[in-house]
Amino acid sequence: MRTAKAVVCDWFTFMLSIPQTQPMSAAQKFTKWSSLLAYCVGGFSLLVCPQLWKFLLQLEFQGRTEGYLRVIGLGVFIIGFIIVIAARSNFQDSHNVTILGSVISRLLYVNGILIMLVLRNMLPLSFALVFMALDTLLPLITLVIWCRETEGASMSLFFREVFSPILKFRGLTSGGPFAAVFSVGIFQLLFWLIFVIRPDIAQEKLQLDQFQAHSSGYLAAVFFTLSVHGWYHVTNASSANHPFVPATIFYRVALSVPVLLILRFVNQIELNLCLTLIGFDICLSILVLILVTFSKRKISNESEERTQLTHEEKD
Repeated sequence: MRTAKAVVCDWFTFMLSIPQTQPMSAAQKFTKWSSLLAYCVGGFSLLVCPQLWKFLLQLEFQGRTEGYLRVIGLGVFIIGFIIVIAARSNFQDSHNVTILGSVISRLLYVNGILIMLVLRNMLPLSFALVFMALDTLLPLITLVIWCRETEGASMSLFFREVFSPILKFRGLTSGGPFAAVFSVGIFQLLFWLIFVIRPDIAQEKLQLDQFQAHSSGYLAAVFFTLSVHGWYHVTNASSANHPFVPATIFYRVALSVPVLLILRFVNQIELNLCLTLIGFDICLSILVLILVTFSKRKISNESEERTQLTHEEKD
């Protein structure tokens, strides 16, 4: 009988697609390494040492600014983790949905929201420019690489590769883990966007500390990272990316929840904000886990029924 350690090890290696059984395209390799270095390393540095960013970008730390910056760092790290999982995956219908989908989200969605927050004087320009530079340069390089290695590459093919699987997605009607991931993604994408535009609603409903300096913009950026996570749920579900299903539970339970608890313990974020974000992560993790378990039982029962029918026909 297999031990729990062996099961966890297999689960972890499947999520990270270890070993790599299929050759990676140039676009996949660039996406993996650029996300690892820019988003995982950059997000981690913001999480553990926001003072470094304060020094380099001449930021003001007033009110809850430092704590919100740490949560932004956590969100950026998770974005990098998600993109690495998608780029490495051995088990999905098409890598183009997730990789090219990240090009669209970074060039248009991320830059558009950051420009809005800067124009509303919610974020300092220096802070926004760092992410706008990354989310312009990296996706453009990815796009160039994809064009060079794809025969007949065009803008129409680019948009078809991204949106055709999303628009044709049928997981919602059939149920199962991808339906859960897709539904969670749509909800997360749109729900948190409300508080990106109106962080004052969150401040009022959750009874958070009064905003000082740019703290309202940093709180909006916290919610924005969660909205971006939602977009990657949609693209990964549309490409039937199997390793992403355990990844969506793993990053919430093993990364997000413990870090938020630590930040609350050291009084970096408010109690109500901590409970809200943790509650959101736990509820969605349970939902996905239940649907994954139900889907496996359904497949197992159907397999047993087919086997039984086969035996009856032979008799």
